[in-house]
Amino acid sequence: MADFRQWALEFVLADNEGQQTAIAQKAAKEIQTAPTNTNPVARWVEAVQPWMPGSGNEAENETPDWTARAKALEFLSRTLDFLSKDVLKPSQVKLLVSFFGAMFEVDHKAGIMASATALSRIVAMKSFQRHMGHDIIQKICSLKDDFPRQVSKTRLEIYELIRLLMTTPGVSSDLQNTHGSSAGFMLDLIQLCRSERDPECLMVWFDILRLFMSEYTVSQDVLEEVYGVFKPYFPISLPRASQVSITPEDLKLQLRKCFSANHLLADKIFNFLLGKLDQGDAVTVNVKVDILKTMQACLDAYSHPQKSIAPYANQIWGSLKYEVRNGEIEDTIWGTLEVLKSLTRRLTGDNLRDHTLSVTRDCVPDLATTMYAASAGRLMVSILSSKPSAFVLMAAPVLTHIKENLRHPKAPVHSQDLLKVLHIILETRLLLTDLDMSAEDREDFAAIDSFFKSLYDDVYKSTVSLGSKEDASYDDIKVASQAVQGAGALVCQRPAKSLEPSNNGPSANTERLLPEETCLEICESFFKILKKSCPGHPRSPGGDELINDTAKALQRAVRLFPRGFSGLVDESVGIIRSSRQNSGVAEASETVTTLGGLMGFIGSSELPSQPRNGFDHFFYLTRALMSELFGSIEANSDPQVWCALAATVQLTIRHFNDACSAKSPDNDLPIENEPLRNIGAAYTDLNQLDGEKQIDSFGYHSRVPPTASVAEVRREFLLVSLFVARQLYRRVTKVVETHPQTGRQALSLSDDFTNVDQANGHQFLHLISTLAGFIIRELSESQQTSLKAESFAITLFRDDSITMPQKTPEEQAAMENGSSWNWLASEAPNVLSLGILQALQPSAVARLFDNGVAQELILSGFTADTNFSRPVTLSILTILANKYKIETIPSLMTALRQRVSTLLTSSESGNETLRLEQITSIYALVAGMVRQYSGKEAQALLDMIKQSPKDPKLGAELARRVEMIVAPQQPLSKENYAIVKPLWTQKVYFQLVSPMLQVATGKDLDVQDQQIKAHYSTAVLLMVKHMGFAIYEADADHILRISIAVAQNSSIGPETKAALDVIKNTLAEASEKGKGHIRSIIKICSSVFSYKPTSATDDVEIEGACGKLALEIVGSLPRTYDSQHLVPHSPQVQRQLTLVCGHRVREVRKTARLARAAWADLK
Repeated sequence: MADFRQWALEFVLADNEGQQTAIAQKAAKEIQTAPTNTNPVARWVEAVQPWMPGSGNEAENETPDWTARAKALEFLSRTLDFLSKDVLKPSQVKLLVSFFGAMFEVDHKAGIMASATALSRIVAMKSFQRHMGHDIIQKICSLKDDFPRQVSKTRLEIYELIRLLMTTPGVSSDLQNTHGSSAGFMLDLIQLCRSERDPECLMVWFDILRLFMSEYTVSQDVLEEVYGVFKPYFPISLPRASQVSITPEDLKLQLRKCFSANHLLADKIFNFLLGKLDQGDAVTVNVKVDILKTMQACLDAYSHPQKSIAPYANQIWGSLKYEVRNGEIEDTIWGTLEVLKSLTRRLTGDNLRDHTLSVTRDCVPDLATTMYAASAGRLMVSILSSKPSAFVLMAAPVLTHIKENLRHPKAPVHSQDLLKVLHIILETRLLLTDLDMSAEDREDFAAIDSFFKSLYDDVYKSTVSLGSKEDASYDDIKVASQAVQGAGALVCQRPAKSLEPSNNGPSANTERLLPEETCLEICESFFKILKKSCPGHPRSPGGDELINDTAKALQRAVRLFPRGFSGLVDESVGIIRSSRQNSGVAEASETVTTLGGLMGFIGSSELPSQPRNGFDHFFYLTRALMSELFGSIEANSDPQVWCALAATVQLTIRHFNDACSAKSPDNDLPIENEPLRNIGAAYTDLNQLDGEKQIDSFGYHSRVPPTASVAEVRREFLLVSLFVARQLYRRVTKVVETHPQTGRQALSLSDDFTNVDQANGHQFLHLISTLAGFIIRELSESQQTSLKAESFAITLFRDDSITMPQKTPEEQAAMENGSSWNWLASEAPNVLSLGILQALQPSAVARLFDNGVAQELILSGFTADTNFSRPVTLSILTILANKYKIETIPSLMTALRQRVSTLLTSSESGNETLRLEQITSIYALVAGMVRQYSGKEAQALLDMIKQSPKDPKLGAELARRVEMIVAPQQPLSKENYAIVKPLWTQKVYFQLVSPMLQVATGKDLDVQDQQIKAHYSTAVLLMVKHMGFAIYEADADHILRISIAVAQNSSIGPETKAALDVIKNTLAEASEKGKGHIRSIIKICSSVFSYKPTSATDDVEIEGACGKLALEIVGSLPRTYDSQHLVPHSPQVQRQLTLVCGHRVREVRKTARLARAAWADLK
């Protein structure tokens, strides 16, 4: 038989939580499994008898061991934690309730905490009887004056026990039946707990009071008694030194629930809160906000609003209106408006009518004053926005008075305030329109539509037109800015939502309150303002804000009124064409970018409720811009105009793509066979574009059904955009039947570029290329596969003339002398290929290697001469080497190794420029390879790079160019699907940088030439500056020394900038490494930022960057090192910093001032 006394003793003596838990679990198991005739429960309770009062174990005058007694009782309590709820019989539960309840009467010092915890477990027992709850509460109340003396943790446990009892269904009904409406048990609890101050205890005590008031039926006298308990706590806060986890807001919210618990206290509570509020300046902002939130909680929660809220409506309104009318603190104003909104929401019938009448009567006179119009508007909007019935009662008189006052405004700011109020009323109507209303409410709502239908003619027509006046004043512009926002909301107004479900489909959102003619007139009035953003119109203060507000309003309007867009596009194109034909290049280009950009934003930056309408806008504008672009090319307009139009087309496409993506559509819908051919057949206007055709205002037959999803619309949009790119590609290229180098068919730039400046022409090609790249990048991998997107990079969309070969890698191995793709790798059209190549997924690039084209491109690019397109060629090489493991193609690697072997010696023909470019081609390939980790097959290429700075003729330039291997490049970004492994920079450091550092620091005994060491130093710094400090930390001392040496021996240029970058990074990450070099660092930096250019040809950008870096380093020294290391240099440094504050580069001046301030504080 288990010895409970021994277990109790072990529990009392144990000082380990785990031991106590194990003992309690053993005891619980024994109680549950022991035979009934052994009476385990009685033995378990008697086990703690030695520690109980009157047990005879204590001498007459001996102080009891309170700690031991508490732990003994905890033994019982903890055992209950592990006892099943259905083990104890009713008689045993009654015994335990009596035992633990007695502790409240006889053992105030040791047994209360454990007893309260134990009783909480017992209440949850299956055999617990409801009448025992009353007994427990009586026992708790017997604590009387000893209750406040208990520690807060014990009191909290008692509060939790009381709450548990009051929320247990059987107990709560028994308490109600036993005490009736007099609730004597609660009066006893109030006497016990009314002096509570602990925040955690108050949280539960307030909840008990809330529960009692909301769940129990009691007399008014008892309610008022309870009210007298929690009222003095308001307003409540926490002491700053409080260590509890409860926040002040938690405490306020819990007390607020007491105030809102029972509507029968409304009279006392509203009078109390309003009285507090009316104390004026004596109330702080935080307290005032608390009062307002409490009042709102009451208004939202009270039942029977006709009795509990309506009688106090006038009193609340009369007190609160001044908080807004005369208020200055936005928090209290917002709080007041929310209270008034809640008040109105709870009123109905005559009460609501009387209330809205009072509000209107009090506020309307203020609309006629400049000082109070805005606050009166806010008050009225808070009331009428609460619900449709309030809106119906107030909207008509408010609109009438606003219109009347706008006819005779006191000042421009008065007009602005009134228009703002009107705008918010319109926005409110839009929100209320979507609410479900009864038939009667909907009828009433529709009855005041006439007041809104006349707003354009009565108000907005004149105020919006102020913005398009040629001589508009600043005040006119500000008034118009406010007016366009309201007029835009007016176009969007819809009839009230129908009760018929069939009338609430997608078409319901396209219904308009205004007639079509009025909507068209509003859109045209907006466009008149937007035209002022074109060149030739003077810029006015506030003009940009007006243009922005108007563009947003028009965008919003055409989303609900699609027909308003096409006419604006037609007019815009007419203006653009006129400017192109009659104005200078700069003005024409600005007209295109300004007006075209606005149209792109208005029509394509956000989807309407029916996505198909958004696609229509996109297509209509894109078709118009494309027609104008082709027309400008045909008319031999300046290429800057072409660029402006191409950029605007791309902007429109990007806008619409963002609008679709914002809806998170499925981006991987399947694509049909021959999609571009089908697009050309469906959208004949795009397919027939030529230089003669000008845009006309006519419709087209879209393949997108009106009910199409966003995903379906986006797929069609991408295909149409790709077709647009195709048309542009075909326009700027032509077929050459016999290429002079290969003798095969090829592509070159079209005759449109014959007399075009090379730089402008290249910019235009780049814009077209980035457009195609953007579209292809947005396609999923499966969509790129379906389209065979890789072929676009090779044929440039001229697949009718240029065919993709079907070579196998084995056949490719025989290809050594020349390639049929020289024109694509190294001539002007290569930029068109680049945009597509960098947007391809690696799987698409792999297909180019499968048919041998990519290998030919690499070898063709390797041998390319220097020309304007050379940087593009290098990027193509980098992309191909990154998105495919070219080391796995033996024939290609053999060809590359053979060519590399001939590059390490000077050219017999003396053409060092060609040799330099061929070595640079290797750099470009390696830049792509190292990011996906290169294998041993690429070792020959890496070895060549390590040896290249030794080259007697090209060493210096090759050392500079080695930076391209690690420098960030757009084609190698993740967004372009480049393969970039996480630790690639670390691998490059150990494979390439570390061996070169050995040479730079003289550790390679085979290299003693100081010039070669300098080349290696340059190469190391130019690569290291793109790496994190942690990568080269082990070699930081050596790298810092060569940085100082390079900076000392180089003129202002890329080498010096790299050295300064490394010095700055090293000092920031490991300042102790620079302590021995402070003098040298100061001297270097001083010479850099004091540098005076010797000629106008000096690179100002490099000079400014170096100067800024040098100043940042010098400015950081006082923060980094103790003053004793810097004081000897201070006078000279401060003089030089004072002089450089007049530097010609602004960023340098700004940094110099910061550095001077840092040194001025040096002590």
